[in-house]
Amino acid sequence: MAKIVLNVALPVFKYEALYSGAAKNLVAHSLDGRKVQLPLASFQRFLTHQGINGFFEVEFDDNNKLIGVTQLK
Repeated sequence: MAKIVLNVALPVFKYEALYSGAAKNLVAHSLDGRKVQLPLASFQRFLTHQGINGFFEVEFDDNNKLIGVTQLK
């Protein structure tokens, strides 16, 4: 299994694009420099009135399929 860490700073107005159909994926760079594209819905439980902010650990299986997202404290 592979894990990467992302620092996400997504304002709420950009997240709202998901509901309008304009955005379905979050594109971000991991702390080690890799560019990843993930389903924005995977971050929905972390949404606050300010948007989605913080460090997140993303876990993938051996086929690079998303297993889960955890917010780091």
